[in-house]
Amino acid sequence: MIQLNLAPPAIKTYFPRQSGQDNAGIGITKHGERYLLKTDPRVCVAEFVGATLCRACGIPVPEPSIVDFKGRHIFGSRLESGVTLPKSELDVIDQVTRCENATIFSAVLAIDLAVGNNDRHWHNWLPQSQEGGGIVMRAMDFSRAWPTDHPPLIFPAMRGENTEKVWRAWASLGISYDEAAAFDVCDSLEGLTDQWLKSIFDQLPADWMVGATGPQLLVWWNQNWSIRIRDVRDFLRLGAWV
Repeated sequence: MIQLNLAPPAIKTYFPRQSGQDNAGIGITKHGERYLLKTDPRVCVAEFVGATLCRACGIPVPEPSIVDFKGRHIFGSRLESGVTLPKSELDVIDQVTRCENATIFSAVLAIDLAVGNNDRHWHNWLPQSQEGGGIVMRAMDFSRAWPTDHPPLIFPAMRGENTEKVWRAWASLGISYDEAAAFDVCDSLEGLTDQWLKSIFDQLPADWMVGATGPQLLVWWNQNWSIRIRDVRDFLRLGAWV
């Protein structure tokens, strides 16, 4: 369970975004911690839900945080050291070859399907270099997932978007689908009740929950989450976007 700080870290230095649809820029605290910032309430909630789902399934993600930016509480994803983003397909292939936790791709696919994340591309993975030359991947960026879109996108609506496009390129990049990893995630997700989700929501700023219509989200989860996970399993068994 994510436990948030009582006093959100304050952003002292700010760099406006250079790219990204939902990215609000980079913020740095007086002690040098760097955060990728998001401001839209639904996006903030989506980021927290996505990161917390990953953590509940043992999937490494950057620490999601609430940060203080000019007196306003917004979302911050703490950026890790030792990260080198790929600049070409050859870089991606090299990083996949050196990846020490390659089952993460299949595990996060199950998460992305569950929350309808249509924007899983190579700049929302954080490849973190290890001392022995390997790489550990962390998943980040759930801004295009539920509840940014509520209810979550159905799987056919994700066709042609980044998540499906990158999935189709897995074989050429050296990524093998691991059904056991994906289904293990489904098993973990299925046990997360609306009370579990409420325990996350209760820690978030009230204006986020008003903007994201928090009570409606809890009702949807209670009535539909188990069905959604069943549908994810069936979709994967049939070969996803075949």
